[in-house]
Amino acid sequence: MNKSEVEYFHFKGIRVDNVSLRDAIEIITNNIHQRGYVCVNDVRSVIMATKDKRVFNAINESLLSLPDGTPLAWYGRMLGCKRVQRVAGFDVLANMLENNNGFKHYLLGDTEQTIGRVIAKAKKANNNLRIVGQSPPFREHFSELENNTICENINREDPDIVWVSFGGGKQDKWMHQNISKIKRGVLVGIGAAFRYYIGDLYIPPKVIQKLGMQWFIRLMGNPASIPENIRFRSVFVFYFLLEILKGRKNSTNR
Repeated sequence: MNKSEVEYFHFKGIRVDNVSLRDAIEIITNNIHQRGYVCVNDVRSVIMATKDKRVFNAINESLLSLPDGTPLAWYGRMLGCKRVQRVAGFDVLANMLENNNGFKHYLLGDTEQTIGRVIAKAKKANNNLRIVGQSPPFREHFSELENNTICENINREDPDIVWVSFGGGKQDKWMHQNISKIKRGVLVGIGAAFRYYIGDLYIPPKVIQKLGMQWFIRLMGNPASIPENIRFRSVFVFYFLLEILKGRKNSTNR
């Protein structure tokens, strides 16, 4: 599947692509000799995009806008988008690191310790894994000089895929801001997928994920985040109902 073949729908004006995990991997693979970036969107990042124009533009101008949120996939199917599935950043990362595809990978963000553990686990599954670089640990802000240095390092190592772990919103804005400085390759914003991959964060069983309740299980493990999560999800439910009432008018190219 090529990018030109991708169908999509909108949620509050935010583009979400009508794709499966297999489709996403195929499109990323077909674009490594060009340049582009992939936004992996959960409920929180979508609501953030309704309030932050930079996040909104970053998602809508991406190579791919993936629904890493079961309610987003539900919404797409209600509009008639039959291919759409929840595509988690963790699943994209695990598939492409562990598949013997010969790609060169660059890991950006989190901590050196976390990245070291990601590499060690992936190499057990794929002896031919090619990690060409990592830089630097995550911080809230990078200066222009630091941004330029990161991009220069990426270009020097010439990776096929850059895994960007800055967290929802931050990574989307960073990729949108800096993609023009990258000579080639696909940047994929994966949030906390490094931590999920090495088991530091809990991944609920598939049945829980299909019910759209993975957020609740994770919330119980981090009670401090309950107020913020309730706020984001309450807003999402309100918008979800409004968008459903608008019907199929928000659907494009099904």
